[in-house]
Formats: sequence, structure tokens, C-alpha cells
Amino acid sequence: MNKSILIVDDDKTVLDSMREILTRSEYTCFEAVDGDSMDRILSREHPDLILLDVKLPGRSGLELLPEIKKLNPDTPVIIITGNAEINDAVKAIKTGAFDYLKKPFKSKELLINIEKALSWSNLLFRNRNLQEQLEKEFSFQGIIGKSKSIRDLIKTIKQIAQTDSNVFITGESGTGKDLVAKAIHFTGNRKSNPYIPINCSSLPETLLESELFGFTKGAFTGAYTNKIGLFKAADLGTIFLDEIGDMPVTLQAKMLRVLETQEFTPLGSTTVMKTNVRIISATNANLSEKINSNLFREDLYYRLNVVNIHIPPLRERREDILLLSDYFLKKYSSKMNKEIKGFHEGALDMIMRYNWPGNVRELENAVESSCALATESHIELKNLPEYMFGKRITQGRSELMPINRSLKETMDHYEKEYITELLKFCNGNVTKASEIAQIARQNFHAKMKGFEINVNDFRK
Repeated sequence: MNKSILIVDDDKTVLDSMREILTRSEYTCFEAVDGDSMDRILSREHPDLILLDVKLPGRSGLELLPEIKKLNPDTPVIIITGNAEINDAVKAIKTGAFDYLKKPFKSKELLINIEKALSWSNLLFRNRNLQEQLEKEFSFQGIIGKSKSIRDLIKTIKQIAQTDSNVFITGESGTGKDLVAKAIHFTGNRKSNPYIPINCSSLPETLLESELFGFTKGAFTGAYTNKIGLFKAADLGTIFLDEIGDMPVTLQAKMLRVLETQEFTPLGSTTVMKTNVRIISATNANLSEKINSNLFREDLYYRLNVVNIHIPPLRERREDILLLSDYFLKKYSSKMNKEIKGFHEGALDMIMRYNWPGNVRELENAVESSCALATESHIELKNLPEYMFGKRITQGRSELMPINRSLKETMDHYEKEYITELLKFCNGNVTKASEIAQIARQNFHAKMKGFEINVNDFRK
């Protein structure tokens, strides 16, 4: 599709010349001789670029420029000027013009400037689209749930995202602390600036310090060049310190200084550097215990914990499990090019009953694994990970094998125990129990009768 250009110039010779050059290069041209005719064109057309003369009858180009930028902020404007109006052209650039061309100019010069301006406009458009995609991806899309606790969580994120206050996120492993941190950044005032995450438990102390604060050449063995630390790289943006509770005590003093003064000194340097970052930190550890054990500085904790967000574990918001399961099922069945429509009743019942100690991360992994193993249109009980079915614990110790019995007596003993535990788990639902045992319902009834098991003993 041809790009369109609006030429605003009252000099007919210049107007005709530019029109000829542009149409020859397959641009669509609109022409205006003053501000009023320009306004009429802009009311019905949306040109990709505007060539604007400084000297015009009535309102000058300098007066028209702010009006253009207000109505069409992304449309590049190239100012056309003579020698006498160079100062005006410089003012125009400060007001928002992309560039200026000095009369007389050659056709090649005109076309090069137009190509530059249109490339800039295209880049601006792509960057904005990318930002919108990032916002769509991180702004609550990954935080899925209909429970009150999740609705309250999203409400809190929206409230604090527009502030610069430090945020402290707590919650068990796998609850989605990283998603909350991203949501805060990408819906806040700093969203167009860097978001840099780092896991404080994944690096040894010396490496973590150099990553955070940078170093100068020769600061230590292997420091062959200067390196900018993450606190400088994240300037005007956000740094996410995951597993902050594992940060070494010796490094915590430097962290406190950054929080108090927004200043730090790279390793091997005497130069104090400034930074303006928002700090979001997270932990699944009990920092109160670490503070009492002198493993975490109390003053640092209070600096980090300006706004506290706690993410509840999945077992405390079971109404979200089905929603999350369906979301992950669609995600992975599509990724694996499978047409899996849902979960079989037995599998869904197990998913709803399971305690999910690994929270949302564990649920996602379980659904992905089940999708990989599924051969039917629905996820079946047998497709679920084996660990979900658990094992019986006998007062915290292994049960001794009864070797003084016959093989049949031993097998009957464990079969009866297995059926009893299964009925307890299923609250006396024989259909579900037989499904887990993977035997016909009538056969399961026959075994119950043979072992004199009364199903009513297990029904709540």
C-alpha cells in the first residue's frame, strides 16, 4: 500500500516540484496552501507524513505544528525552511518535528528524509505494538483465578502499580510470585523501562554482588573489562529480587544503602553511582525466623516490605483449580497438536482432591505431563502423574512385611487394606474407587463383599 504525504506550502513552484518528485516515487499526495486548507484535509484524511513550510499566510508552520502533533502525535512532520528561518526550524524540532529541509533542496535529499521519517514512524508503531503485547501478556493474563483471594490480589496490584513503593511478595514455591512482580511493573509508570529479575539463591555471594553492582576492570581475577551491574541496567525501571531471604548477610548492608540513598559502588571502584529503581522482592522463606537467627537484617526487611502482598497456596483457593486446569489443558493440547476436550470425571476428581504442595507450577506440570500421555479425547485417571496417588504412612515409619503368612493371606491382607484406603479417599464412592483401581464396578463390589467391607462406613 502506497504511503500518503500532505504537502503544506503556499509557493506553487515548490508545491508542484515536490508533488512531481513524490508521485514519481509512488507516494500519494495531498496539497494545502495554508492552515485552513490543511485542517480540511486532516479532517478527512490520515497522511503518513506531513511536509510543512515555516512561512505560510495566516498561521505559520510553527503555530500549526502543535495543533498537528496534538491531533496526530505519531505522524512525522518535516519542516521546509529557507536560510532566514533556520532558528524557527530548530524550534520546530524541539516542538516535535522530525527534521527540517532547507530550500533549495534536491529530490534525492527530499526522498531520503522522507524515508527516514517513515522508517521512524514504522519503528514507533512496532514498538507500541510490542508494548501492548507485553502488557497483554503480563497484565494479569498469567494470573488466573476467580476466588476472592485472587480478585483481591489483582485489585491490590492495580492500586500499587501506579506508585513507586517497594513491594515484598510472600508465598509458597510455585504460587506465581514472578507473575505478580511482572504484572506490577508492566501496568505501572515504569512499564516502558527495564524489568530485570534475578534469583538471589542461584548465585554464590561474590558473583551475586558483581551481578547486582557491577565491577571495574581488574577488580578480581577474571575481571578483564568493566561491567555494568543490574542496578544500573534497571535504572528508571524495576529490579525483581527473587528468593531475597537467601541473600548473604554481608551483601545485605550494600542492599540497604541502595534502598536508603539510591547509590552504590561497583566492585573495585571508588566512584559512587546513582540509580532510580523500584525494588520488588519475593521469598518463600520465613524471614522472621531468619531475623531472629541474625541471618537477615531487620532494617533491610522493613525497607523492602513497604507494601506486602501474600499469594495464598492453591489448596486454599480450590475454586481456582478447575479454571487453571482448563487453561493449561488448552495451552498444552494446542502446543502438542492434540484435540483433548477435557478431563474424565475420575481424573478431575483426583485433581480437585490433591493438595498441590507445589501449587500452580506443580498443577501446570501435571497437566502438561497428562497431555503428553493422553491418547483419548479426555485426560483419564491413568494419565495423571503417579505421585498424585500418594502412599499410606504408618505412624511415620515403614510397615514390616508379614512374612509369617502364606502368599495368599499376605495378598488378601494388602488387597483389603488397599480397598479400605481407596474407599476412604473416595468417601465411599464405589464408581470412583473402581475407576482408580482400574477394575469393573461389579468386580469391585464383589471384592468388598468378599472382604466384608461395608461401603456405608466410608460415606460422610
